[in-house]
Amino acid sequence: MNNTPILEVKNLYKYFGGIKAVDNFSFKLYEKEIIAIVGDNGAGKSTLIKIISGVYKKDSGEIFVNGTEANINNPNAAKKYGIETVHQDQGLIPILNASLNLFLGREKIRESFLGKIFKFVDYNFMNKETRKTLNKLNIELKDINLPVYNLSGGQRQAVIIGRAVYWGGRILIFDEPTNNLGVKQERKVIDLIKRLRNELGISIIVISHNIAHVFELVDRIIVLRNGKKVGERIKDKTNTNEIVSIITGAEA
Repeated sequence: MNNTPILEVKNLYKYFGGIKAVDNFSFKLYEKEIIAIVGDNGAGKSTLIKIISGVYKKDSGEIFVNGTEANINNPNAAKKYGIETVHQDQGLIPILNASLNLFLGREKIRESFLGKIFKFVDYNFMNKETRKTLNKLNIELKDINLPVYNLSGGQRQAVIIGRAVYWGGRILIFDEPTNNLGVKQERKVIDLIKRLRNELGISIIVISHNIAHVFELVDRIIVLRNGKKVGERIKDKTNTNEIVSIITGAEA
């Protein structure tokens, strides 16, 4: 493993009024590693990932990408550093098809003179690139031209993941990736996350309440409580009972 973290957060603070939502939080994520950040409701997980992904501005602390300090003040800045967040079934326009959702906000304009002048969208290019991306991830859609509301929850999640990978995401944050999915769809999403790391070398942060899925997926587990890091364990050197005890504060 490369000794330089692909992502490092140092002494991060975020206040909402007098409340410390994130309190002196630090962690490292290495290349081709999957970590989980777990904690009860209100622990600060959502605030933390919103800071890393540029939705919220930190009050103090530092964020480094590949050893260089990153200035992340908005989501576009995070994307430029290769940080993409995959929310459960969010960020898709249901009436649009897979390719239009994959290129949402970044539509390809035709290279021809008239295309550039009149901003004609190159649908053929976008369809071709979408098929290539989904094939690379072993994702099968019967018809990429169908509106995504016709797709299963797992397939919609796969389109969101495909979009993140296509646009250069090297650090993916998954926010409750298996929430509200059936058992078969959960399995497909879990297998896809594993493939992202094993075959594409992507580094991954998973936010999840499902401790069984956490133990199947990750290398390290970080526990948040009241905005503070209260525990960090290597997955193979802990167990579900210990992690649950740390989450609830019963380990003391």
